[in-house]
Amino acid sequence: MKNMISFEELEITFSRFIDFGKVLDKPTRKFLVFYLYSILKGENKGNDIGIDKEEFQSSYFSYLKKTLDRIFENQTIIKLAKENESLTTQIINDTIKWIKDTDKKINAKNPFQEEQDKFDAWAHKPTHLYLTDWDNLINYLSIRYDREELDANFYTQKFKDLIPQSKEFVLSADYDPQAEKKIPLDILIADLLAQWDALLTAKWLEFQAQYLEEASEDFSQKLYQKADDLEKLGKLISPFAMEVGRYWDLSQALWKKTGFEALEKYASILENETAIQELVDLLGKMREAQIETEEEEYKEVVVYQSKVKDPHLRSEINGTRMSNDLNTVLPSEIAFLGNPETEWMFLKKYADSQLLSFQYEGTKTIFNSEEETFSHQHQKKKEKGAFIVCIDTSGSMQGTPSQIAKTLCFAIMKMAAKESRKAYLISFSVGIKKIRLDDIAESLDRIVDFLSMSFDGGTDATPALSETLTLLKENDFKDADVLMVSDFVMYSLREDFIKRMETERQKDTRFHSLAIAQNANAEILEVFDHNWVYNPKEENVIQRIWKDLQTLED
Repeated sequence: MKNMISFEELEITFSRFIDFGKVLDKPTRKFLVFYLYSILKGENKGNDIGIDKEEFQSSYFSYLKKTLDRIFENQTIIKLAKENESLTTQIINDTIKWIKDTDKKINAKNPFQEEQDKFDAWAHKPTHLYLTDWDNLINYLSIRYDREELDANFYTQKFKDLIPQSKEFVLSADYDPQAEKKIPLDILIADLLAQWDALLTAKWLEFQAQYLEEASEDFSQKLYQKADDLEKLGKLISPFAMEVGRYWDLSQALWKKTGFEALEKYASILENETAIQELVDLLGKMREAQIETEEEEYKEVVVYQSKVKDPHLRSEINGTRMSNDLNTVLPSEIAFLGNPETEWMFLKKYADSQLLSFQYEGTKTIFNSEEETFSHQHQKKKEKGAFIVCIDTSGSMQGTPSQIAKTLCFAIMKMAAKESRKAYLISFSVGIKKIRLDDIAESLDRIVDFLSMSFDGGTDATPALSETLTLLKENDFKDADVLMVSDFVMYSLREDFIKRMETERQKDTRFHSLAIAQNANAEILEVFDHNWVYNPKEENVIQRIWKDLQTLED
């Protein structure tokens, strides 16, 4: 299957449900997972998935499968699932949860539970009790089923015929209920129970099918709404729609109309006011990725070879020696054995290892290995620098300043996601609120709140600057650039903050200000490395900001 994980991987992912699920049996649970995955990927409507269907002959599953076929006719869901593997897994999990919850509700509302209990009791009743109680069973069944479903008169007559001729044998010690060859009475009882079981199962399946149909309406509506909202969200916060799977389980509050209206509003502004997007792009270039040299150590096993002499190798003779090795004894020594008078001399030399023998010598190759450490340098791109954006949300920022500030926030959020850059928003008035702009799945509801909020209250930049300086000590933001957007109608900054800002400058951090005001505090602006001051009442103020920022590229 193209762009799909293997069934082995899928089985591992859902092993807990497949092995320990309490709904359906194991082969059917396995088929269910594979089937859902296949139809979500648009592969043969889940029919050809490599599992023997003979393993699961479940009438209930047949009803369930038809229901699921209908649910997943929705092309938006199929489109999203095809594009995103993690989203496919989440949809399967949602569906499995719905199936389990529905199964619990069906069993809890089972209108035939009392009859099922009676069936179980009669199915376990020994034959000898039928001799006296059979008429109670027939009467019970005749009330619940008409003659076309179960012929009570037929079974009444059969019991009357068989009981007199079977009673003595059933009550005797010779009767074996487990015998391979059944007596006619046992065959009759088994046939009656089988008919009853079939009728009860049919009623139960009909109830399940009807309940599934009703329950699926609510589930499918929620699923379709989720998919539509997710597709809509993906378009609003593109270009990171590829991460759409992360937003599947956002809180329901996010999908409120007001949330989408806020996102749509600033997406539209950003589309029309291209200068803001270009402004953010220019800010981004101030912290482009840099090249750094990295030294990497690695270990290798080095094998050395050498030649050594080995006296046990008989490749050449290099002298003589004394020994009792008969294989190397010189012929002159062997000659002592040929004379009875000198034989004793040979034996004595042999015992004393004093026989003159050849000295052999050979050379062999041996290998030794040692682990050695090497190092080499290579260049790599550092991650693009992070951003910390401080936005003044005081009452004096209402109107054009707030619109510029919010649109900047939306644009930076998109840039952070697109370029995988860390970005942090600190909004401040008399207090502060903090939002990670690069973690959309976690922060989108708070971003929506920020875009929807009214700017009011007084201005105190101290907490925001304090939080910024603290963030700069964290690994994620240690080399971040800081942009403060405000009208800068505020008191002077604390001296210790100014000193700490200077310390951060030594680490290449830069502090920028975007003043949207007629009367910004010039003393505060002097603290920043770059300042852009604009009168919000002027026409085309956004274009002017962008034009001035272009000078940073030169």
